[in-house]
Amino acid sequence: MAISDGTHQLTGPRVVVLVYDRLCLFEFGIAVEVFGLPRPEFGSDWYRFQVCAAEGDEVRATGGVRVRAEAGLESLEHADIVIVPGWRGPRQRPPNQLVTAIADAHARGARIVGLCGGVFVLAATGLLSSKCATTHWQFLDEFVMHNPDICVNRETLYCDDGRILTSAGSAAAIDLCLHIVRCDYGAEKADVVARRLVVAPLRGGDQPQRDAESLVPACKDQRLSDFLRHMKENLATQYTSQEAAQELSMSLRSFHRKFQLHTGVSYGKWISEQRLERAMHLLRETDLAVEQIADACGFASSGSLRRLFREHSKGSPKAYRTMHSRE
Repeated sequence: MAISDGTHQLTGPRVVVLVYDRLCLFEFGIAVEVFGLPRPEFGSDWYRFQVCAAEGDEVRATGGVRVRAEAGLESLEHADIVIVPGWRGPRQRPPNQLVTAIADAHARGARIVGLCGGVFVLAATGLLSSKCATTHWQFLDEFVMHNPDICVNRETLYCDDGRILTSAGSAAAIDLCLHIVRCDYGAEKADVVARRLVVAPLRGGDQPQRDAESLVPACKDQRLSDFLRHMKENLATQYTSQEAAQELSMSLRSFHRKFQLHTGVSYGKWISEQRLERAMHLLRETDLAVEQIADACGFASSGSLRRLFREHSKGSPKAYRTMHSRE
């Protein structure tokens, strides 16, 4: 069933956002802002959006607000993306009917997204077993203690483990939601949404939870953490995965496994994301020629940079600069 935004009949992925008693309004608002606002400039190919109640039809939210949802858990039967925007507490087990509905939605092929404390609901479903996840730094130790079967990434803003996605605290939910838009519709539309939010268009999922750096222990393999920081600061250096493994005195297999667990993506994808992010920044903030930017970001040629831009944004570096450069 298509959903109207007032102008078009929307036909994109169906996003269902859960509300629950003691709802976290900030995370809920992020989901609404990214997926639920009318965007007539995108035409009909945009997200269909629905809010459903996890329990009852009216829930209390933080700050004395009450939220009434028009749908219940039955709406998850047709969801392409299910979002759990936070949760009321790490020790508050979600209702069995909610756990079952989310697990069933995933079995039907839906992507399941936990924003901030929403990861505790995902953990209760068993879907995160042996997968990579993250959450707010305040909850990390408790989450690890109660979920030893989950690979917890302490440093990342978000984790994308296929059809299970989780974000760190609060504002990191924006980064994860924009990541979903970028995966579904490309960098150009994600940039438009980011500009409306007045936030950075691309912060890679591997970026540390900066406010927590002094409080949260680093990755178990400190060498890998240090190497990632070195790579981000020296993108012009061409490291193959074999060379990176040798630099860290690891076997290639061990390097790929640890890198995936630490960042949530492959080495090649991570390098591409970092170079694209850096190139976008230089296009916005400098007058350097495309050839100079390609060289500074470690691309083999300006043609490689242009191909990556076409792949992610269906445009060109020149068009991106025209649209986003400072006045």
